[in-house]
Amino acid sequence: MTPFATMLRLAGLSIGEASEFHRVPPNTVKSWSSGRRTCPTGVIEELRNLIARQRDAAAAVIETINAAKPEQSGIEKIEIGYPADDHEARSMGWPCAAAWGAIAARVVAESPVPIALVPRGATPATAAAADIRDAADATRAD
Repeated sequence: MTPFATMLRLAGLSIGEASEFHRVPPNTVKSWSSGRRTCPTGVIEELRNLIARQRDAAAAVIETINAAKPEQSGIEKIEIGYPADDHEARSMGWPCAAAWGAIAARVVAESPVPIALVPRGATPATAAAADIRDAADATRAD
C-alpha cells in the first residue's frame, strides 16, 4: 500500500480512470500504486487538488441540506442526480463518474436524512437543477 494508492481510493479512481486523469499509461499508475516507481510530486498534488474539490463539493451539499432544516421541515429524503457516464461527469466538472461518486459517498455518509441517488434529470427536480446548472455554465462560457 502506498500513499498514492490510498489517495486513488479516496478519490474514487480506478487504475484506468487515474491513467486518464493524470494522462499517463495504466502501467505507470500501477507502478506508482505498488511503489515500484516513485510517484512524481506534481501527480500527488493534482490528486490532492481533486480530493480537496470533492471534499468541498460534498461539504457544500451537506451545508445546503442542513440549511433546509430537514428535521423541522419534514423532509424525509433528498434526491441527488448522478451522472450517467464519464462524459456527463466531465460536463459537470469531474474527471469521471466514479470521482463524482466519491462526493456522493461523503454526502450519503454525512447527511442527516436519507439520500436517494437517481439518474441526473430523471425527476422534475433533478431535471430543473440540471437545466439551471447547464444554463449557468453556458453563461460563464460566453
